[in-house]
Amino acid sequence: MLGTWRYLLAVVVALSHIEWRLAGLNPGVIAVVGFYLTSGYVMTGLLRSRYTTLADAPRFYLDRALRLLPQYFAIALLTLAWLLASGAAPDFLRDKPDWQGLLNNLAIVPLNYYAFNGADRFTLIPPAWSLGAEIQFYFFLPLILRLRAVVSVISVTIYVCAAAGIFNSDLFGFRLLPGVLWFFLLGSWLYDSHHGATPERTGRRIALVMGAVALLWLALWSYGKLALPYNRETLLGVLLALPAVHLLARRPRRTWDENLGNLSYGLFLNHFLIVWAVFDSSVHGFWPVLAFVLVATLGAGLSQGLVERPALAWRKGLRAMSAGRSLKGAGR
Repeated sequence: MLGTWRYLLAVVVALSHIEWRLAGLNPGVIAVVGFYLTSGYVMTGLLRSRYTTLADAPRFYLDRALRLLPQYFAIALLTLAWLLASGAAPDFLRDKPDWQGLLNNLAIVPLNYYAFNGADRFTLIPPAWSLGAEIQFYFFLPLILRLRAVVSVISVTIYVCAAAGIFNSDLFGFRLLPGVLWFFLLGSWLYDSHHGATPERTGRRIALVMGAVALLWLALWSYGKLALPYNRETLLGVLLALPAVHLLARRPRRTWDENLGNLSYGLFLNHFLIVWAVFDSSVHGFWPVLAFVLVATLGAGLSQGLVERPALAWRKGLRAMSAGRSLKGAGR
């Protein structure tokens, strides 16, 4: 039942971008950590079941491209058309479009490095910086699975240094892949634990990780570092997402749950365009917020049906071919 979970995470990200806060915390950061951990779980399952060798990596990359790019390019193009037609200049579109800005948006990954290249001055889909981090994770995952313990230690070390203020806590504790990779790998580890360890052993492992995160929270608080951005939110994200994915991932699949999950990506991509074009960059009050979520959900349904669904048949064919190759290899 991860579909409903992903949809709720997308809604929380959208609400955070209309300045919705919870006890002074940015819930969008918590949701992004949830997305990362969930992605690690699902992508590990995809590799374990469909793309089992390094030779299968190109097909895995094609699978991911067919999932991510159609809706992304469609919504980015709609945003560019609105920008040119309206003459507006919201915060993330302060610069006029040029070739460098268009290439950054086309390649997506450069958006993750906005602190160094200024890409946030022209970002058609502002949350796509995190999509850039996720794409990098996809690229390295086939290799990382063979070195997961070592890579996890390195990433946790970078994150702890960022959380302690040695590195920039925003960039290296939340934005850039080296410091957030361990969020993805927690999900990866959880998938393998679900499909190898006993439930009791899995429960003990989860408790151990959550205890370590709680101790890190206490240590950061003791040294006055907890308030650095975004230490509280990222740690809360782990404490919430790890048990949530553990509980939800093994529940029976339901059609309504999958349908909600199908809406999550489009909503994640389209909500800034909805705020800019439909609500004139301002959403305040219960009814406008509710209308915002409904319009963004409707838009996600349209883009999923008109843009993503045609690519789904290609992805299914690709996975079936990869599964056939895996079975043939196992029979040798």
